[in-house]
Amino acid sequence: MLFPRSLALLALVAFAVQAASPAAAAPQRETIRVVGSSSMFKMAATAAERFGRSAGVRTPVVESTGTGGGFKLFCGGVGFNTPDVVAASRRMAPEERALCQANAVGPVPALPIGTGGVIVVRRASPATEAFAFTRRDLWLALAERVPVDGRLVPNPYTRWQQIGAHLPDLPILIYGPPPTSGTYDALAGMVLEPGCAEHPEVMRLLPADQLLTFCRKIREDGAFVDAGEDDDALAHRVSANPRALGIVGFHVLEDVRGLEAAPVGGVMPTFSTITDGTYPLVRRLFVYVKTAHLGQVPGLSAFIRSLVNEDFIGPDGVLADIGLVPLPDDERRAAQDMAADLKP
Repeated sequence: MLFPRSLALLALVAFAVQAASPAAAAPQRETIRVVGSSSMFKMAATAAERFGRSAGVRTPVVESTGTGGGFKLFCGGVGFNTPDVVAASRRMAPEERALCQANAVGPVPALPIGTGGVIVVRRASPATEAFAFTRRDLWLALAERVPVDGRLVPNPYTRWQQIGAHLPDLPILIYGPPPTSGTYDALAGMVLEPGCAEHPEVMRLLPADQLLTFCRKIREDGAFVDAGEDDDALAHRVSANPRALGIVGFHVLEDVRGLEAAPVGGVMPTFSTITDGTYPLVRRLFVYVKTAHLGQVPGLSAFIRSLVNEDFIGPDGVLADIGLVPLPDDERRAAQDMAADLKP
């Protein structure tokens, strides 16, 4: 039986054999490969372009795979056919970490790089009625089944005003992220679960071990549309349809003109409300690095350090200019120290 340390050693030996094979005097891959969150794609692409111009190495390749898809590729093993970095809009889940361990990927430290918000947007127009949501409103609009007259029934709501008189009399149509997206996970954890929990009937009608699955289940009758991993493409669909809403990352307000955000829980998403946490739908953003590739892929260590440099993630850095919110000073310093200490 091979134990994890043995598996890790074998994986690193295989990596070294790939790099030193007679068919290639140089490593098989000289370009850093980044995968992950669509919400962080612009940030990662900007970082890659800046690094390629200044570091004397090839510009890193950035792929928008969604956070879940990125972790799946990243944890597939060690070697030049696997990514070096994941840009993640959530932490790695236990099952993803188990996959990394099973494939002897080795240590995969997470460096926090900023804060983002999940927001509800629509096309800006002075002629449309104002939207203001609670998490309960959003859950009732999105849930597959809801409580009605003491029973859990398929969602009957087709118009917002059926949910509450404070909402406009418009059809429910929400463009949102797919299950592989970190934004989808944030939607489930920060909207669906707490919104569902505000209904004592749900707690009464279901056993405790079924609540999580029930509360996270989204309707499939056309009111919610899986609009893909690309936040900007989703936002453009919303801007083209005055009856539609979209669930996206906060950065979209900088990327796509002609949109406005709705308040959630009485708080409008702004740079300051996301920074101080008063806006309820806030999440940390991370970069995961495959330490087994440090020293094997040219420039990887320097690229990771560039991601947490003050001129990139600081209050006056590039990150703030593209709609992401800087970390507090102590968290930035901790991330910078962690990057400086990374070793193969």
